[in-house]
Amino acid sequence: MDISQEGLRTLAAVLREGTFDAAAASLHITPSAVSQRIKALESAVGRVLLRRSKPATATPDGEILVRLAKQWELLLAETRAEFVGTPDDEDVPLTARPRVHLPIAANADSLATWLLPVLARFHREHAVAVEVFRDDETRSSAMLRTGDVLAAVTSQPLAIRGCTLRSLGTMRYLPVATPEFIETWLPEGPHAEALARAPMVQFDRNDHIQRNISSALAGHLIDPPAVYIPASTEYHRAVELGIGWGAVPVVQISEALDSGRVRLIADHHIDVPLYWQYWKLSSPLLQALTSIVVEGAEVAL
Repeated sequence: MDISQEGLRTLAAVLREGTFDAAAASLHITPSAVSQRIKALESAVGRVLLRRSKPATATPDGEILVRLAKQWELLLAETRAEFVGTPDDEDVPLTARPRVHLPIAANADSLATWLLPVLARFHREHAVAVEVFRDDETRSSAMLRTGDVLAAVTSQPLAIRGCTLRSLGTMRYLPVATPEFIETWLPEGPHAEALARAPMVQFDRNDHIQRNISSALAGHLIDPPAVYIPASTEYHRAVELGIGWGAVPVVQISEALDSGRVRLIADHHIDVPLYWQYWKLSSPLLQALTSIVVEGAEVAL
């Protein structure tokens, strides 16, 4: 099996750009050359790698090679960096080292609380440029499968083939609302009928945490009126401003609870386990990021 670097770069470009024409423009070659490279790569592996749709998508076999392409890009970037100075070479100023691109995936609550300081430390210590893809913790691992990211904060406990799984801890969510909201909507407590009427703040339509905790409090599945606030910090503020009740991470809401700006609507919580999944690569930068992420999570979670 002869897998060329040129073919891998072209495959990754088609999936990133969506079409052969756009990939050709990004690679500064003709669409015909893109088509020839993809056909040559498919012939070399004996598999169909792309669905010729708009946008183009990878077949399961294509996803394997996209992961290989991303891994190759990282290792090649680190190899280039070694000619100027390795990420840990203190003899070369950080400003003089080439930046290595590292795409990762994370959920909004982690990014808004404990993960951003971790990434700040990583950038202070290493010549990197991290790109964060934000998605729900239940879905971020899918980006590892497709090769879009090198590592992800996820709630999925099963390791993806080719990846290492590390437990980070749990993020605890508490159902809270302002005193005024509770007096108006839940004066007799969070019973099922009241919860079905009371506005609930949700992150987006994939927010399983809010659905799970509302159903747990009501004792059965309910469909309360939902207010969608698709940003973690703004979500927290929306609850504090009395727009609705919601389950907020303890690390975000503890100050408001202590001051009395919000109160628990019930003696209940939900714990979401978080994991760090990353590709098995001999990458010093990826290993350094993993160590910093695990250390940061131990403090915050």
